[in-house]
Amino acid sequence: MASRESEGARRPRRRPDPRRSHKAALGIAQDIVDDITRDDLGPGAKLPGEREMLERFGAGRGTLRESLRFLEMTGAITLKPGPRGGPVVAEQDGQDLAWVLGLFMQLRGVPFGAVVAAREVLEPELAGLAAERATAEDHARLKDTIDGMSAFLDDEQNFLAENDRFHSAVAAASGNDLFALVISSLHTITDGVPLGLDYSRPRRENVVKSHSEIAEAIEAGDAEGARWAMRKHLRRLRTRVESDFPAVLDRPLRWRDIVP
Repeated sequence: MASRESEGARRPRRRPDPRRSHKAALGIAQDIVDDITRDDLGPGAKLPGEREMLERFGAGRGTLRESLRFLEMTGAITLKPGPRGGPVVAEQDGQDLAWVLGLFMQLRGVPFGAVVAAREVLEPELAGLAAERATAEDHARLKDTIDGMSAFLDDEQNFLAENDRFHSAVAAASGNDLFALVISSLHTITDGVPLGLDYSRPRRENVVKSHSEIAEAIEAGDAEGARWAMRKHLRRLRTRVESDFPAVLDRPLRWRDIVP
């Protein structure tokens, strides 16, 4: 028997209507972001105070505060307390995107291994692009992160911060800001610390060695070499997780693991 859909009774599937009404607080939040980008306000720039915003948007205090809380939670602004405080433009980074992705990953049951796999696909290609496009400033930034990791071999938290900077710098050197943001976010999710992975000194030394190989290939303009070095680096991460923490790859990510 033919299905009803094959007989022309297929159920229509419509895309969401972007014009649908939304909460007033969201509209105000969007207006504030428009102001930040239009006026090219960088991190640390102070935004108008509550009284001025209430007059401009013609909204109630509760609605405005909901807008500001939303922007604060997404990393767009910070709210400084006190009589001289108020909303201030924040410095957005991959951790802010990881915060949002983590929420959806938990709701969709995405496992840790899926994020590792995404990095294995994306980062070698970005390393290759970086070898073709990196500027002298990019090379200096990569070297600085490696110097930082070497300086903090006995300080795990600062070592991991420099490690994050390296992967972000490689993605940024590819010339695509979106990739830089996404890779920084995925690296935040897979650094493994909340999931039980540790970074002993010998492992930190191996990371520095791997990063140096990647940076050298990028500086030499060797795109294939950069891809190979990055692929090898990420394969070591997967091998280590499979060996020491086999259950982690299949474990669904939790929002609280990503942003404690």
